[in-house]
Amino acid sequence: MNSWIKLVFLLFFGFNFSRLAAQDQHFQRTLHINGRLQFDYEFLKRDLDSDWFNANEFRRLQLDVAGKVAPHFKYKVEVSFAHGTLGFRDVYLKYSAGMWGNLAIGSMAEPTGLDMAESSKYSPFMERAMLTTLQNFRWGNGLHYENFSLYHSRMTLQAALTNNGNNGTGFKDPHLELGHNFSVRTTAAVFRNVTRHSLVHLGVNYAYRPYKDLKFRPENHMGDTYHYVFPDGKNRQTIGFEGVTNYQSFSLQSEYKILRVLNKARKDYRINSFYIMASYFLTGEYRPYKHGTFGRVNPEKDIENGGKGAFEILVRFSKMQFSDDVVSVNPDNPAMIDNWTFGLNWYCTAHIRLMYNYVWTNDGNRMRGYLNGHLIRVQMDF
Repeated sequence: MNSWIKLVFLLFFGFNFSRLAAQDQHFQRTLHINGRLQFDYEFLKRDLDSDWFNANEFRRLQLDVAGKVAPHFKYKVEVSFAHGTLGFRDVYLKYSAGMWGNLAIGSMAEPTGLDMAESSKYSPFMERAMLTTLQNFRWGNGLHYENFSLYHSRMTLQAALTNNGNNGTGFKDPHLELGHNFSVRTTAAVFRNVTRHSLVHLGVNYAYRPYKDLKFRPENHMGDTYHYVFPDGKNRQTIGFEGVTNYQSFSLQSEYKILRVLNKARKDYRINSFYIMASYFLTGEYRPYKHGTFGRVNPEKDIENGGKGAFEILVRFSKMQFSDDVVSVNPDNPAMIDNWTFGLNWYCTAHIRLMYNYVWTNDGNRMRGYLNGHLIRVQMDF
């Protein structure tokens, strides 16, 4: 067994260590300071309520340092200060082994789908789709593997084995014997024309986690919270499917996810959720694609260079449906939630963005009616 362990170690880590020493003689360590600020207003009201809920917050306030300490070793330490509390985000040491992929230890975003893979700096909507709430948190602390160079860089493979610690306490988990989170995602750009900015992307993901109640808000951050319990629940399994079609300034994207809660009583605790969204740039830009997700939008001519920036219009429909067994043990919660979001983004520069989202939610609440929300964000990152 020890000989096999040594062989795996040599294959993944050792094949280029002989070059590492020579390269390190001329290597200069790097350090980059980055950050983001997202300041939000939310105005929420039920149709049959008399008063509006009016609020503002620093939705995200993050600083990080990142760089290389050796030719094949990268690091990042990212901390969130939003809401006056300290929380970990990306905190890792990563070894890059070229065609063999990257292996990291620490906290990174878990590979659980396309919407979760996209950074909040680049996400077209202010809040991610409802189906992303079927996992604990975007980040997980543990072992992470990623390979973005499969099949001539057209395919990706990501996997993570993480603990159940809380990001606000440094992801400390004193009870590893209670189970881990395992997630894996693979994607393929089955068609891509870089010069015409056209793309067809497909992907699938799977996750297995210890039991936890489900708490979420329907694509706003300060409204009412739904809380679902699953008596006798032991573990959770999710499987998700994703697809994107891009053609120049137009993008059509969708994901479908199924959550099953394994339990001793053999109940069918199941949640089906999906979204479909469309994006169009009025000023001719496009969504840049790399490593199975989307990145920074660069206006053709921003306001600092005599232009008007980039304008993007958006629409997204999300749906979450609960099985009869879930509804029977959560009678005060909706059996189905529909959510429409309409958005307008103004990219003043590549690093400054103004966002507006109108959110309409139908959760079958006859006493209070539909939820209407006006969301506004000022965003800057460096």
